[in-house]
Amino acid sequence: MNVILTGFHHPLHKQVAKAIRARGLLQPGQKVLVAVSGGPDSVAMLSILHALGPSWNLSLTVVHCNYGLRGAESDGDARFVSSLCRRSAIPCLITPLAVTRRESGSSSSLQARAREARYRLFRELAGELGAERVALGHNADDQAETVLLRLLRGAGLRGLAGMPHIREHLFVRPLLTISRQDILAYLGVVGLPYRTDSSNAKPIYLRNRVRHELLPVLESLAPGAIRMLARQADIVRDDDRLLDALAAHRLTGSIQTRDATTLILDRSALLDQPAALQRRMLRQALQMLTPFSTGPGSDVLLTLLGSLASPRSGGTWKVGAVRIACEQNQLRMTILSSTDAAAGAARGSEYRFLGPFSDVLTIPSVPSATSWRLTGEVIRIRTVTRERGLVLLKKKSPLVALFDAEQLMVPLKIRTWRRGDWFCPAGMKGRRKKLQDWFTDAKLGQSMRERMPLMLSGDGIAWIVGQRIDFRFAATTSTTRFIVARVGQSARGKGAV
Repeated sequence: MNVILTGFHHPLHKQVAKAIRARGLLQPGQKVLVAVSGGPDSVAMLSILHALGPSWNLSLTVVHCNYGLRGAESDGDARFVSSLCRRSAIPCLITPLAVTRRESGSSSSLQARAREARYRLFRELAGELGAERVALGHNADDQAETVLLRLLRGAGLRGLAGMPHIREHLFVRPLLTISRQDILAYLGVVGLPYRTDSSNAKPIYLRNRVRHELLPVLESLAPGAIRMLARQADIVRDDDRLLDALAAHRLTGSIQTRDATTLILDRSALLDQPAALQRRMLRQALQMLTPFSTGPGSDVLLTLLGSLASPRSGGTWKVGAVRIACEQNQLRMTILSSTDAAAGAARGSEYRFLGPFSDVLTIPSVPSATSWRLTGEVIRIRTVTRERGLVLLKKKSPLVALFDAEQLMVPLKIRTWRRGDWFCPAGMKGRRKKLQDWFTDAKLGQSMRERMPLMLSGDGIAWIVGQRIDFRFAATTSTTRFIVARVGQSARGKGAV
């Protein structure tokens, strides 16, 4: 049978519904994107959400990413998901997704880069379609594998907390407490087919060895080990969040001065804290200056704190894109200048160098994603089909700008405003307006004006990012080639599952 049964009741429905309520993963009436690979976990998740849909008034749309990495097998997965959704009358988006070649500073593995591309796509689609949640099919076995992998890599509490049930207030994992065995049993009872990914059996991946070799041994030694590891991750996550909140509170009281490029801490106030809070406070301070960094690892933090504990002052360290100077009873953190940054990059660094900030950034091509440090936002730009563009025109949002590709000149630039800037606000029939006057009318204060990014095409302001598009570059119903730009907060924790 290739149809998802909505009238069938199974104990797993009630179990998943209970987890959803307890953790606030979904709310009645929400639009949900369901990530379906075709494997047993995602097929079971779709079946259960579809069964809960009528009583929860959920609006489901399936998204399937076809990387094409397994040739005919990948295409078969896409056809299977499309057929499953068609027979069950569920909207479905089959999206080809190319995994880019490895670049300097990018994730090392093909799987990690595919994951990053997948999450990026889900965020964009959720924004475009107005979905409040993206449902992912990770189960309790996946959680146990993640905890063990991170344990083997020497992770701290944050790593041992595994995957969160909800992430970024967008991604949810309804099956994270359900074992793979229970999922397979459920699919057998309801008679739902699924696809098997051949790469999951290859021993070249460490996760596969943990899954097929280590976990069975643990289960034989301690029956129920998978559920215990998943439960332990939840306990550790609660502890980690508490320590993070406490560290953030103590850090606030330790900051003496802070601006866009410099942060000065009271050295004694930092070193007077317990070691567990010192590490977190230092990491959080560094991330205040470099918000798009995952932060330094525990080994770097321990080395740095050991040096700071010395009574001598005058020491200087370079951590990623930040210089840390110990001055008497102060700890001064400063974004590197271009010269120092280049020298630091040449000698190597504990993390990937993020690059010095400039008030002019270049977007050389489309698609692209550009970080704007002054506001902590990411501007993502890509082309869309005419059909999608016309749909987006009807769903106006200041966070989404639709451009006519024939009018937009690439490369684009992002910069802050300058005196004398003007643009032609959409809705004013092409009339010019000074940006300073527009800011005043919009009641935007000086601080916001100085930080707000502007997108330029040639010398013309095409978009006051997140506010208003320029009439000259805006797409219309007669546009044939669309470019869409979105602005949103950066996802913290690069490479998180």
